[in-house]
Amino acid sequence: MNVFIGPDDWSFITSLGARFVMNIIFAYVLICGIYAKEHRIREYSFSFIMSNVLIFLVTSLLASVKVKTGFAFGLFAILSILRYRTEQIQIREMTFLFASIILGVMNSLATEELPLFAVLLADVLLVSSMFICEKAFMGNVDTVVLLYDNTKLLGKGKRQELYDDIKNRFGYEVVKVALIKMNYLTDSAEVKLVYKRV
Repeated sequence: MNVFIGPDDWSFITSLGARFVMNIIFAYVLICGIYAKEHRIREYSFSFIMSNVLIFLVTSLLASVKVKTGFAFGLFAILSILRYRTEQIQIREMTFLFASIILGVMNSLATEELPLFAVLLADVLLVSSMFICEKAFMGNVDTVVLLYDNTKLLGKGKRQELYDDIKNRFGYEVVKVALIKMNYLTDSAEVKLVYKRV
């Protein structure tokens, strides 16, 4: 085992550094530019960026010792089935998590067979697709799950009063409120709120 850097190792280190910088730039654009706006849960951004970096480094090092690409995607598949068990994560957050992991896998696999330009193009297409879909399908609308304590307003015929009450408390214009779960012991309800961002 050679613990010192040989002349052939510098090309790998240079390639790894260039791919890492490219990976971080696109991960930053994806997570901080598209996802982590004022209305997002910023704690997820840490997990998304770190998942990207960890996957990139592990896959890069495995690829450098001639591990098959299928193994790298197997590693991705194993990590994909993990869930955040501390709280319920929304579908959009899971999509951004998968996108950040895929960015790490793609950027780590840039080799002589897969040129850096092809990976760069794939990065641009992935981030552009996420941006376009975010704007086209969501626009200035977002969702959040709330614990609501004024259950009297959840009754039939009190929609406008409910919207006004939530707007006074939450500060955003309400588009839709969907009841998820009632708790009669605490006289509260878990509701999914669709609202317009400013």
